[in-house]
Amino acid sequence: MLDPLPIPPWLRDSAEPLTNLLHLHTLTLHVHEVLLSFAVYSFINDVLAPHISAWLIPTRYAKFPRRTRLQWNIHVTSFVNATFLSFAAPYVLSADKDLLINTWEERLWGYTGACGMVQAFGVGYFLWDLKVCILNFELLGVIDLVHAMVAVIITTLGYRPFGLYYGIQYAFIELSTPFVNIHWFLNKLDRAGSNLQIINGVVLIITFACCRLIFGCYLAVVFFRDVWTALHSPHMSWTEYNYSPTEKPLVLQHQAVWWVAAIFMITHAIVMSLSAFWFIKMIMTVRKHINSSSGRSKVRHD
Repeated sequence: MLDPLPIPPWLRDSAEPLTNLLHLHTLTLHVHEVLLSFAVYSFINDVLAPHISAWLIPTRYAKFPRRTRLQWNIHVTSFVNATFLSFAAPYVLSADKDLLINTWEERLWGYTGACGMVQAFGVGYFLWDLKVCILNFELLGVIDLVHAMVAVIITTLGYRPFGLYYGIQYAFIELSTPFVNIHWFLNKLDRAGSNLQIINGVVLIITFACCRLIFGCYLAVVFFRDVWTALHSPHMSWTEYNYSPTEKPLVLQHQAVWWVAAIFMITHAIVMSLSAFWFIKMIMTVRKHINSSSGRSKVRHD
């Protein structure tokens, strides 16, 4: 499946020297989508989220302290991104008939324009997230900054190309993120411990455990298995990328290198560790709200 938003030739030619220098060969074809995504999420965070929030909850939003208002806008932007990826990634994986995954070479080196487009929007979002974390480090802290840096590294290195198929698969972990944001919104709207938040919390824990922990661990295992096979392969791979009906295919030679494999393994380990940390905190928070709700109910009945 070709990219439905082909890059203008002048932008591709301008970006090619830098992307080739960085060995991000297929990123050349998606620079425009990275820039577009970065601009869209910046607009949502800086303009759209504040204006819509001030219109929907004018009194409450105006009383938010600076830190809460900043986090509110970030959660709105995160909600939009996660919702988009939750629909875009499954659609591309099911509709892209050119995405072959029968061998480890196809899974590691495979690339299609549609997959590249989805990942480009992810790169743009995480670049925006990294910018926000750097500019507001004193408010957001080191954990958010590390997560943003790791996400940028993983999504960008996929354009060598390397593991792009797994990159699209990892988008499924975003299925739990909308519920994370809803839980946070309810807290700030004084709905902590409400039936709505408890229901959302239960759904959040289930989706988080299934998508981030179980499915995430499974992907890590099969991905590391393919990487190990690639590192010990005695021959190089050649892949032809058809990215435009009017342009000649891009032909690339591949051989896995240790430092790329190490970066992927380390970053995935960090992501999984953060997911486990957040999961424990979520269970503690939901349990606290359930106990609080039960306590209020007991008081009313007494």
